[in-house]
Amino acid sequence: MKKETFLSIVVLAVTPTAFATDLADPDQIQPLKSFSPPKPIAPNIAQGYMIENQFDRTDRLSYFSVANKVNEGVAPLKLSSGVYGSSFYNSLFSGFREANYYALFNVNHTKANRYKDGQGNKVNFGYERFNQAAVLGWLPNDRTEFRLTFIHDDLDEDKQPEHQMDPVSTERYVVRLNGRLGQEDLSNTLSTELTYRHVKRHADNYTLRSVAGNNVYVLLHREIFDAAVKYDVDWRNFHNQIGVSYQHDDQDGDRYLHTAARDILNGYRFGNVHIDRYRVFDNLHYTFNDQHKLGLGLTYEYNSADVRKFNSNLPNPMMPGTQFANIQTLWKTYFGRNSTDGKIKQNALSAELKYEFTPTELQHYALSLGHLERVGDNMERFNSLASIVVRPNGTTMNQQPASAIVDNPWLKPEEHNRIKFDFDLKNEFYKGYLNSILDNGWNVGGSLVYDDVKNLIIFDRTRGQSGTVDRSGGIITRNVDAKLIVANLYANYNFLQNWAVGAKAFYNYGKNDTDNRPLYQIRPFELNANLDYRNYFQYGSYNLGAAVRYVAKQNKGDFDRTSGLGIDNREAAKQFTVVDLYAGLNFQDKYAVRLGVNNLFNRQYAEFISGDHVLALTPNVVNAPGRTFWLSLHASF
Repeated sequence: MKKETFLSIVVLAVTPTAFATDLADPDQIQPLKSFSPPKPIAPNIAQGYMIENQFDRTDRLSYFSVANKVNEGVAPLKLSSGVYGSSFYNSLFSGFREANYYALFNVNHTKANRYKDGQGNKVNFGYERFNQAAVLGWLPNDRTEFRLTFIHDDLDEDKQPEHQMDPVSTERYVVRLNGRLGQEDLSNTLSTELTYRHVKRHADNYTLRSVAGNNVYVLLHREIFDAAVKYDVDWRNFHNQIGVSYQHDDQDGDRYLHTAARDILNGYRFGNVHIDRYRVFDNLHYTFNDQHKLGLGLTYEYNSADVRKFNSNLPNPMMPGTQFANIQTLWKTYFGRNSTDGKIKQNALSAELKYEFTPTELQHYALSLGHLERVGDNMERFNSLASIVVRPNGTTMNQQPASAIVDNPWLKPEEHNRIKFDFDLKNEFYKGYLNSILDNGWNVGGSLVYDDVKNLIIFDRTRGQSGTVDRSGGIITRNVDAKLIVANLYANYNFLQNWAVGAKAFYNYGKNDTDNRPLYQIRPFELNANLDYRNYFQYGSYNLGAAVRYVAKQNKGDFDRTSGLGIDNREAAKQFTVVDLYAGLNFQDKYAVRLGVNNLFNRQYAEFISGDHVLALTPNVVNAPGRTFWLSLHASF
């Protein structure tokens, strides 16, 4: 099999699904703010990986390094070991590829420890992570392929200084089986996929910190099963892809009060939620000639949810005769609605039209018009916890109204009406960053998305808005109309044979039209620039580089809890500039050294986009690391 295909398999093996459609894919629309553990470390990036830090979003994995030649590709044994300030990362990779089979194995370990910010203040950051992955492939002939993927990711003692609770343990398993029958170029190909995902998490407020109040913990358990089949076929100038998929999602979340005498179950964060999702999709592409291509995609989704513990009562032994409010009571308290059976059914239809213009091999333009509908996820529709007690006479007592989080299960699907424009240009000399036939190779490109959204799902606080009956200031989810603009621009220039400079700019805009206020967690304007030098010596190659990251002040945000959610913080909205220096040595593509210093001038700064490992809707400001020296060693045998 071709090397390019093999490496792409490595990437697909760890994505949530390899069955994303080219057009009209609702999964390309993400929630305004997502909360989840960090993604598993893919085998193809494991050897060059660095410490993941949700409080520092500088993209250092994209920096150029001659060590990449050692880390990339497949070899019987690859080793990587690095020290990043006071934290450590180690990885072992083994891969084999023959005519009819291939195998990948990776084990990596991270020990992240607390650090000092730019003012020398200690930040109680840290976690320990153990990740294993295996990919086995078999190709009995050129028309058939089977691939089995296994991933285990164990994340322990993940400290959350921005929040009141810490995930003491998060464990994930992913097992996936892919099959292909037909041509590898998808000209006449049937593809299948089966995936099983298992997640367990224990979070509490007392194991990794001291607490003056009650000791509380939450146990989360989730199992997801996916099955999908698609068929690709070429006919004259047409290429068509048609497919169906099914997903079954079970999620439980129980909250306990931890006491010396016993643990008391006092709420269901997820009340035994069962979701069945059915999709059918079709993508049709027509190629007029080498310059013009037109595509049309359609996706229909039927989503059926069943909250099986919505009406389950929990006795309150702390106050005999009373009960903790069940999910039905919470829905009634905050939204004024009852459910007869805890079941909710929704439909979503997405369509997208895309035109691609390629006047030459050096120019590419694309314009797409889409209507994409996204059904809210479990965190937006079925996450509910509140300190409400039900008295024997049926009346309720809300003990901590401002700390409640009650999702609206009747949220309407988001409707994104958007226009997207992409372009990429380069001259005939440019073959890649620091890779040109002659000295002066350049490449520019970018994208612009304008999105007019109906029924955008947001977190908010109750103030008697439409669809709510509560005014206590607790957190809910609701639909609003909004506008989003996302613009990205990049430019790369190779010069003087050994030099290159690259730049990326990001602009985002988001407005809640319903309430006439800014949306929360909108990324501020950002500009990244790199200057790199690469040369060769008797035993290999080396590189030197510098990076500058500028983040502008974010003037528009959701800063006020009395009028919005209040998740944004003005202390984290300040502008900052960070400078990094880095270098690398490569010895005959067998051994390599990377080293550098992050935040060279020891600036104190905090990311406007807050941490996302846990559902922290009132986060504390956590500063990024100050000046940090790092060194990593790499070998391929």
